[in-house]
Amino acid sequence: MEPVIAFTVVMLIWTLGEFVSAKTNALISMMLVASVIFLVGFTTDWLPHDLIKHSGLLNLGNAVIGVIIVHLGTMMSFKDLKAQWRTFIIGSVTVVIMTLILILVGELIFDRNVAVSGTAAITGGTLSVLMIQNKVTELSGGSGNLGMLTGSLLAVFPLLILNLKNLLGFLTTSVILRKEAQSLKMKYRQGELTLYEEEVKENEEEQQSILPEFLQTAYGTLFMLGATVCLALILSQLTDGYVNMFVIALLLGIVLRYFKILKPNSLSTTDSFGLLMISIMVIAFGPLADIVPADLLALIAPIVFYLAVGALLIVLISYVIGKIVGYSGYLAMAVGLTTLFGFPGTMVLTKEAAEAVGESKQEIAVIEQNLLPIMVTAGFSTITITSVLTGGIIVGLMIG
Repeated sequence: MEPVIAFTVVMLIWTLGEFVSAKTNALISMMLVASVIFLVGFTTDWLPHDLIKHSGLLNLGNAVIGVIIVHLGTMMSFKDLKAQWRTFIIGSVTVVIMTLILILVGELIFDRNVAVSGTAAITGGTLSVLMIQNKVTELSGGSGNLGMLTGSLLAVFPLLILNLKNLLGFLTTSVILRKEAQSLKMKYRQGELTLYEEEVKENEEEQQSILPEFLQTAYGTLFMLGATVCLALILSQLTDGYVNMFVIALLLGIVLRYFKILKPNSLSTTDSFGLLMISIMVIAFGPLADIVPADLLALIAPIVFYLAVGALLIVLISYVIGKIVGYSGYLAMAVGLTTLFGFPGTMVLTKEAAEAVGESKQEIAVIEQNLLPIMVTAGFSTITITSVLTGGIIVGLMIG
């Protein structure tokens, strides 16, 4: 297939996914729609099995995964995390405890590789899935036994969990957030909360960089991000690969923003974020080309287990931790449940809850002011930071 045709078909599938996601207010994720189209297309031979390869996005995606992770690090502000320390504790501790429990129990029920793969998927996002798939590819090159699932199924397994958990997370969190919004509305009416007007201004000082101007251009920024990934690779090699390079890349992004070497939200100044994100997300769909529908039956039990037990653990752990740090039960559970979807779902669901419960513009504004900062920070604490760190660690436990 001609590369331009393959690229156009992939973009069409992505456009359809985005359309359905927008029409359902993100209830049905873009990734879920794309997964179904790719799976049906590959298994019926309606789509060429080398479609993704010929699109040119595969090589680009493999090259820029680290760049995206450094960029995510530059979205983290120590100031914001300090202000939302309780949110960060609930989200992070929930992910860490979940990870430990799911790996231990999952290995007893299934095997080591399924446990690691399922845990990384339920506690993380696309980047966690990609780390697992990269490890599966590495292990498949050897002569060892991967366990109860073949390499292809082990690579598809976390992708399916990722898509289904988004739907579960949206449905569950939507209900819980409306409960919390109702409580905030009553407090506002009783005079316990007030509407404050604060003009949102860019922190110009924080946006500045100590780098020379030629390194702050779009190309200079991409160079600096790439150089940071190279540094992360070197540091990872110094540990003999024990510390995953993506974990180091995330931490470097946070630190370099703090010291004003990289600007906050670095890729936003390059107009390349959209294409780079698509290129890394499309990598996850590659294993679908090698799947036979009958093989998917082997995935039903582990998928149901990790979705059901994962959601239950999130609710229980976050509720307990939330009570300890002084959050209401509903708010704590909502924070923990961001593990299932992250940003921008955190923002969308919060605004929907405020608009559904608030009966005036003032009430809607008060609810958003008291929920939005917490939920956005929650998504960063679970999906963006902790899941990448834990995923980078547990992927080293896989055997083959």
